[in-house]
Amino acid sequence: MKVMDGGGTTDARLDLREGEILERSEDSGKTEGGEGRREEVPAEASGQDVPGEIAGEDKELAGTGEREDERREDPAACLEELKKEHAELTQRWLRLLADFENYRRRSREELQRARGQALEEFILKILPVVDNLERAVAAAAGGSGDDATLRTGVEMVYRQFMEVLAEEGVTPIAAVGEIFDPEKHEAFCREESEKPENTILEEFQKGYLFGEKTIRPSLVKVAAAREAGCR
Repeated sequence: MKVMDGGGTTDARLDLREGEILERSEDSGKTEGGEGRREEVPAEASGQDVPGEIAGEDKELAGTGEREDERREDPAACLEELKKEHAELTQRWLRLLADFENYRRRSREELQRARGQALEEFILKILPVVDNLERAVAAAAGGSGDDATLRTGVEMVYRQFMEVLAEEGVTPIAAVGEIFDPEKHEAFCREESEKPENTILEEFQKGYLFGEKTIRPSLVKVAAAREAGCR
């Protein structure tokens, strides 16, 4: 803008001069306050290694190297350590072997017990058939002709049944003439007799053992010292 008045021109120049001085002063202040005053960033935040940590790691590595050197320099100590480790591993192996053997033994026992239980249940179902065969043999006793032939056939079947049962460990319980045993016999009635008291006089139904276990007691008549009747 051109100022025609001489005095006005001089005032305008002074104003421009003062504005330039002010702008330079502000730029100088920004430089001193911003770029000149940078905050220090800790070494940990900047990701740089701290001297103390580096020194600690160096010491740890140095200690590990020293121990390795000691083992190389002392074969006796190294051998002793290996013997100790071998003994520990041997004990662990023995314990595992013992546990495995116990497991196998328990498995065998459980299998045998399950098999015995299943077989016992089957034998109990078969025994009534055996009883009927015995009755058939007794009924055909003294017969002739066809009756004798039938009796022979029934006796053969009966013997086969008894052989199979014996193979599985099933045996008849002795009764007549034996002393009454509550573990093996069941008293059906008592009767006065010249026989000693509790002597078994008669067997009504045969009892059986499965191994040493009574799976069916004998149903018997027992001698009594005083008057007693069958129930």
